[in-house]
Amino acid sequence: MQDHRSYTRREFLDRTTSCAAHMGVMAAASPLWLRGLWTRQERFPVVASEPWGRLEEISEGIWGLVSNPLQDRATLCNGGIVAGRAGVVVIESFASDDGARWMAQQAMRLAGRPPTHVILTHHHGDHTGGLRGAAESVDVIILATGLTRDTVLERGRNAPADVLEGVELIGAGGSTEIDLGDRSLLVVSRRGHTDSDLSIEISDPSVVFCGDLVWNGMFPNFVDAVPDQLSRNVRVLRRREPTTYVPGHGPLADDAAVGAYIDLLDHVEAAARRAIERGITAEQAGEEYSLPDGMEDWVLFSPQYFARAIGRWTSVLDG
Repeated sequence: MQDHRSYTRREFLDRTTSCAAHMGVMAAASPLWLRGLWTRQERFPVVASEPWGRLEEISEGIWGLVSNPLQDRATLCNGGIVAGRAGVVVIESFASDDGARWMAQQAMRLAGRPPTHVILTHHHGDHTGGLRGAAESVDVIILATGLTRDTVLERGRNAPADVLEGVELIGAGGSTEIDLGDRSLLVVSRRGHTDSDLSIEISDPSVVFCGDLVWNGMFPNFVDAVPDQLSRNVRVLRRREPTTYVPGHGPLADDAAVGAYIDLLDHVEAAARRAIERGITAEQAGEEYSLPDGMEDWVLFSPQYFARAIGRWTSVLDG
């Protein structure tokens, strides 16, 4: 058996394929170049720290979770807590029931009451795997789009049908306001990472929980992406005023980080256009693709991610 500690960076990348698989290998290998992504770049005071992530206080009553998939798979994705006089919102149900329970406990500790709402930004398992744990909070309302609910039921192994049947649906298109008394959240229906995404937006202070529409320091997964919509909607949610962005994965982001991410999306689109002009496949283009200058330290979970992203783009451009 190969010693995990002897993996090279290339061997690490070669062994990472599916979303579930790459997380498992990451936890086993934990190379120093990758570990540093989650141990640096704390933007705000850390109010809770566990092997699976850290909770940063963005502002009074607003906390962002930066998950660390290298040690424990309790949460895997980012999310957060937003508290007001009339309620407490937890964003995401995370990858496991234990992760969802831990976030509910943090809401109680920090805000003085259990979650009143849990919002699912999209259907992927690292954001919805802890639904049953999230539903254990008394009288909690779980919100999601109809497509998110239906896709979790269709794809999820052992999906909690009884919990999903009680989900309060967010309409496709437009936005829904959640009034927390002294502050409100705008839940905005978007499209791009999947066919049905939600962003959660706060005006004062300016904070956007992006779900997987935005990744920071990590090349995004295009498995269900609608890339032209993704490019458009990331631009739309980017604000003019100084803003904290909570990406779906990676450290908390500012405007410069979101700008770099948009540049990356444009770079992938350009690679897809060149592939079409040259008559080569997405797989061939993916093998040739390299990250833009200045992004060499961005994490690539799987070498297939380049071909997958270019392939999604070529499908749009050809069709």
